[in-house]
Amino acid sequence: MPFVHRYAAPLIALIVGVAATLLAAFLTAQAEAGRREARFEGLASGAVAAIQSRMLAQLTLLRGTSGFFQASDAIDRDDFRDFIGGLRLEENYPGVLGIGYAVYAANPDALARLASAARDERAPGLRPWAAGGKEARSAILFLEPMNRMNLQALGFDMTSEPTRRAAMEGAAASGHARMSGKVRLVQEIDPVKQAGFLIYAPLFRPAGGLYGWVYSPLRANDLFGAIFSEHDLSELVVEIYDERVEPQRLLYRSAAPRAGAGQIVSRRMEVAGRPWIVRLSSSESFDSGPPMLFGALVGAAGALITLLLATLMLQQVRAKETTEREVRSRTGQLRKAMERLHEEAAAREQAEAQVRQMQKMEAVGQLTGGIAHDFNNMLAVIIGNLDVAERRLDDPSRLSRAISNARQGADKAAELTRRLLAFGRRQPLSPRVIDANALIAGMSELLERSLGATVRHETDLADGLWRVHADPAQLENAILNLAINARDAMPDGGTLRVATANISVAEGSDRHRDGLRPGELVLITVSDTGVGMSPEVTARAIEPFFTTKEVGRGTGLGLSQVYGFVKQSGGHLRIRSTPGRGTSIDIYLPRHEGEAEAVRSEHRPADDDLPPGRENELVLVVEDEEQVRDMATEALRDLGYSVVAAAGGEEALAMMAERGDITLLFTDIVMPGMNGRRLAEEARARRPDLKILFTTGYTPDAADNGGNGAAAGATLQKPYGRAELARRVRRALDQA
Repeated sequence: MPFVHRYAAPLIALIVGVAATLLAAFLTAQAEAGRREARFEGLASGAVAAIQSRMLAQLTLLRGTSGFFQASDAIDRDDFRDFIGGLRLEENYPGVLGIGYAVYAANPDALARLASAARDERAPGLRPWAAGGKEARSAILFLEPMNRMNLQALGFDMTSEPTRRAAMEGAAASGHARMSGKVRLVQEIDPVKQAGFLIYAPLFRPAGGLYGWVYSPLRANDLFGAIFSEHDLSELVVEIYDERVEPQRLLYRSAAPRAGAGQIVSRRMEVAGRPWIVRLSSSESFDSGPPMLFGALVGAAGALITLLLATLMLQQVRAKETTEREVRSRTGQLRKAMERLHEEAAAREQAEAQVRQMQKMEAVGQLTGGIAHDFNNMLAVIIGNLDVAERRLDDPSRLSRAISNARQGADKAAELTRRLLAFGRRQPLSPRVIDANALIAGMSELLERSLGATVRHETDLADGLWRVHADPAQLENAILNLAINARDAMPDGGTLRVATANISVAEGSDRHRDGLRPGELVLITVSDTGVGMSPEVTARAIEPFFTTKEVGRGTGLGLSQVYGFVKQSGGHLRIRSTPGRGTSIDIYLPRHEGEAEAVRSEHRPADDDLPPGRENELVLVVEDEEQVRDMATEALRDLGYSVVAAAGGEEALAMMAERGDITLLFTDIVMPGMNGRRLAEEARARRPDLKILFTTGYTPDAADNGGNGAAAGATLQKPYGRAELARRVRRALDQA
């Protein structure tokens, strides 16, 4: 008992010191655990934010490609390759195998026609094919970059595979991008294969009908490996699952997870309508740390243990508060960063939409202003001369001159519509085998008159220039357009030079890499010594409606028309310009083997030279526009034909049922109700020997609208005159 009393105080001090030491160690361990947990949460949030940021960038990429399609009426493989090539996918977006365009068709025949139209030398074997031998309803037509892996996917019907089909149907139904589940990509042809997935954005026609998707195939290991290579995640093990945490749904795993990981958290995120589960666990390096030092605390004296305990408790409380403040600060920063990211993405998307709308409105304003200006001038000529003709019926000389002037105004209006068709690459061409040197030499007087006295005109025509197969009138018009543009770029005078040359483009050469197709080409260069263009203006020079001229001096269709004609002729156009030194525009046309044809000027035959009609030849005129129908009927009767007229297909068939002596069916193609092609098919079914002549204000291909050719016939392009009508009707009646 005395021992107890004697050593009671030291024992109590020892017990209190030990208790205080153990309590301090416990609090330290708790604080360390809290700090580790907060740090782990920060690393996990950073990893999820990196994934969301990368997938948002991918969605923005697809929206841009979708806008590229929606902004153009027709996109070919070269246009698509140039657009995707500018994105530099392999350099800027690792893991993205490419961006493609998959067309949707209502039936296999339509799909086969679309695939055939997209077939070229880069994809000569393009055929629709489906998984499991199913009937194809969709096909991948474009996929860039065109490497050996992506080549395997061309023609594949992705709707034939359930996982892909679900995402494609979801995108079409919602009108927004949708992501597929885990799939094995068609491009996985190497021995080591990766899990993959795809993102689809729907494409709709202005009327609202679905016509396909732009999409992007992604390899999970390459994609997420590239994302996490930009962040230090050595202390995390990242696993990404599609919808649920199941082994067969694993998309990516950075490393094998440890059984005894100290920290594990799962985050659910949604990308393009598809939920992902991101499972994060701590690595061995994260969980390992320096052991806590208890020796100093255990060896402290009793009096100091209390002070040490209080000090440690205060330090731990402060450490905990600091850690919590750091966690709150980091979490707030991440939350604000995510909010800014979403706001910036929304603002960028809104700004892009506003810019596209402004560009559309500016383009429409430029187009309508220029066309209205030109058409008003032409209508002024026509109306004014018709007024003169009405007042001078008693003066044959002035009457004839007024009618001739009005006719010239109408011809200029028709020429303007042909320019608009040329801009859309839908103008009907009349290609011939021509000698470009002879054509340019024959233009010398025309160019000198157009350029004026202040501009000197030079030519450098190559000896032995190869022949080309092109429309001579359109080629002459293209050179004249370029010459006039050059004249406007030299207000103080200068030199215009037109040169020709033969060039050969080899596979893999610099010219091939610049976009020229391999082969033998004829080069026509129009260069000037004018003010030149900046790189920004040069990049937009061939855009439709873009012009640097003041309002009222054109529609901005000049270079677009030249570009459309060159592309329609199978060639290539390149612009080289230096501010202050001038501009050179190169036209490349494919070489054609054969002798050149003489280029003859068209002349209008006199009325006495027109082939006459016969009273026993009965022509049925079918035209929904009353004034056009009356004009055609009157002109045919004036030529000597017997004529009956109908306002539509049903009325025309009724007339044929009543009259069996109709010799020729002269019908418009585009009409309400039954169109001209359908009418011709019905008429031929009843009268196989019936002669048919079509007419249309559209281009023949556009007006055909998918006709099967069963009722094929010649087509007379509107507007037409009496002489052209006489020749074409006579030719249609006389052919076997």
